[in-house]
Amino acid sequence: MDISPLLTVADFCQAVGISRSTWHKLKRKGATPAVVTIGGIQRIRKEAAEAWLAENETRGSTIH
Repeated sequence: MDISPLLTVADFCQAVGISRSTWHKLKRKGATPAVVTIGGIQRIRKEAAEAWLAENETRGSTIH
């Protein structure tokens, strides 16, 4: 079994620069990284956070 580092929701929010209220809005929409719930406490695998960032990355547009 591979146990990767786990982030708290607060750590994740701080890392990506969003508020907890934004986290909750995204969670209601099903638009957060996958969450592991342990004893009622939510954690996010580092790999899931990185994958979520990659999926939500947008490329800057170029004006010609």
